[in-house]
Amino acid sequence: MNDGREFSCGSLRGGIICLAGALLVLLFYTLGWTESFDKSGLEWMVSIRSPGLTSRVMELSALGSLPVLVLIGMATTLYLSTRGEQKTTARVFFIMVSAEIVAYAAKHLVARTRPEEFFADGVRGSIGSDLNVSFPSGHSMMSAAMYLCIALLLHNAAGRRHSQRALVGGTLALIFLIGLSRVYLGVHNPSDVLAGWLGGTGWTLAWFAFFDRRDQRAGPARTEAA
Repeated sequence: MNDGREFSCGSLRGGIICLAGALLVLLFYTLGWTESFDKSGLEWMVSIRSPGLTSRVMELSALGSLPVLVLIGMATTLYLSTRGEQKTTARVFFIMVSAEIVAYAAKHLVARTRPEEFFADGVRGSIGSDLNVSFPSGHSMMSAAMYLCIALLLHNAAGRRHSQRALVGGTLALIFLIGLSRVYLGVHNPSDVLAGWLGGTGWTLAWFAFFDRRDQRAGPARTEAA
């Protein structure tokens, strides 16, 4: 059992930079500087839509939905728990739940209206009645937090460098495509997705780094006590 050492992949500096980037995107939105960028991105996505592609994109987008992420999160924590890694289980659970709370709070505090005029056919019923929860993209933020968290846990276990690169590359590609799907479907502005990516990534990296530093400081103390 190597409880706690999985968090050595975190990066406090990287996490802080990403979180600062998310706040910067929010500032740009508040100042109206993202309007042209958002409109251009949405218009381009509308121009490439087709019924068949929209159907596939909706399936891809579902990988970032709350029910799917909850199931994946439960499976992850259950697996860690059965291995006896109680500390890691609690930390992963904390990161995932706290990220959802932050995303929910940010959405309702910012209260940005979804770009309703760009909605793809068939998506209105999947987003609920509240249209003032566009920033940040919950799918983008939570998929970044969840899938990156799992990838970091598996990083050391992957062993070989090319396996680690494949794992990280595949995870980043999935996170990118889920975020892109939200713009394609017209339910989020590009800046919403960008803020979600940065927020979810920064949240996970920062907490991984925090827990790693905590373990490193606790290690010498336990050795001296022994």
